[in-house]
Amino acid sequence: MSAFWPLLRDGLRLTFLRAPKKAAITLDYLPLLALVTLQSLAALPSAWIATDAPHRFDPNGLISLLASLAVSVLAAAAMARLVQRRALVLSIAAWLIAAGIVPWLLYSALVWHDPSWSAALLYGLFGLCWYLAICTRLALFLAPDIGRAFAGAAAALLIGTLPWMAMDAPSFIQTDWAAYYEEEWEDGGEEGERIHATSELAAPEATFYAQTPLLDAALDALAPQRPGHIDMYVLGFGGDADEGAFRNEVDFLPALAANRLDAQDRALRLVNHTDSADSVPLATVTNLERALTGIGERMDAREDILFLYLTSHGSENHSLYVNQPPLPLRQLTPATLRKALDAAGIRWRVIVVSACYSGGYVDALSDPRTLVVTAARADRTSFGCGNSADATWFGQAFLIDGLNHTANFRRAFLRARKQVAQREEAEDYTASEPQWRAGEAISEHLARWRETLPPGQSVAFVPSVRVSHEAGPTMSADASDESE
Repeated sequence: MSAFWPLLRDGLRLTFLRAPKKAAITLDYLPLLALVTLQSLAALPSAWIATDAPHRFDPNGLISLLASLAVSVLAAAAMARLVQRRALVLSIAAWLIAAGIVPWLLYSALVWHDPSWSAALLYGLFGLCWYLAICTRLALFLAPDIGRAFAGAAAALLIGTLPWMAMDAPSFIQTDWAAYYEEEWEDGGEEGERIHATSELAAPEATFYAQTPLLDAALDALAPQRPGHIDMYVLGFGGDADEGAFRNEVDFLPALAANRLDAQDRALRLVNHTDSADSVPLATVTNLERALTGIGERMDAREDILFLYLTSHGSENHSLYVNQPPLPLRQLTPATLRKALDAAGIRWRVIVVSACYSGGYVDALSDPRTLVVTAARADRTSFGCGNSADATWFGQAFLIDGLNHTANFRRAFLRARKQVAQREEAEDYTASEPQWRAGEAISEHLARWRETLPPGQSVAFVPSVRVSHEAGPTMSADASDESE
């Protein structure tokens, strides 16, 4: 660690475009780890400002720290090779890391002064130019000629910045969504207290012990698979008991399944809501795992399709909010859902996740036999929850105004994406950008399934919980006819 202070000193000199005092060789990774930790600490204030309160510390941020170290070493290796100073790879990496400490602190101060998206973009562009200047100054110090210096600087710039544009690296600072909703209840005055009170189960212990018989009865009521026929089984999951829109969407699924998807009596609901807790199994991770297993046992894995619709709040770390006061419930993560689907032996899957940041489910769930649709990009929020409407914007657009008029999932998605975008533009909201990823095999299988469907019909959407009389925009049925 004796090399730490000289490396830090020379890196800080680079920050102000001054050359290192000496091109000293280091072969020790510990100074690099210490420097990248220092750089991560310098970045914490800006992460804190950019993240909605209440905050929590997420140890998954270590992934970003190690990724930063790896990217810096790769950028340094490229520069070292091009400037013909290969022995200095670790020294170059250390200088580049140390040179970023002051810019991160300055970025935090600027974001604190003006946290708007446009200002943050401007600061980011300025930081990119600064990094280019740092790379160029270092390369000129090391290279035998100008040509190699500019080649080395360009390589370090590209390798040092492009990976971050492709990666969704976790931050040490995340929003504590469970605490966020608790604060909403506590700070909501009389109305907040009323919402909290009405969302709590009247007899939580009795409801808890009733889950097994309720779920068993729901599974037993499912119609059997028809041999030689591609059947679709539908499973809905409404995760948050505090908002009726989630329950309304899941309660709409049985009628949609029967009238549009040829899935009469093949729909099962899991819902968190006090009014349905005595008759419908709760939307818990355990019930979801058991429901998937039960449906998998009833399906013909070679041909039948699962349509899984999940709706709730979503967090920046891509967990789905599962909430039924006063029960302490596990949150649903992409990895947990993928594991449950695989364990159930369900091969053909159509999965829709309607939540903020739901794009984080795409990579985890994708495979050739899976279609994944999400209400938003991995780094974007979606809209329409908050007890402001009878359905979320995406739920209204995709289920009620989309699949309710066509069994073609691609058409329904394109229609929903356009409708949501129009509404977001009208409200001047940042676009949620719903996501679509379909494996080649599931696209072909859905086409075969549609060929067997009888004529369908639209059904009226009658909310189980009347939240609002507001009606979302509607569209004509001439959305793009692209194939699955």
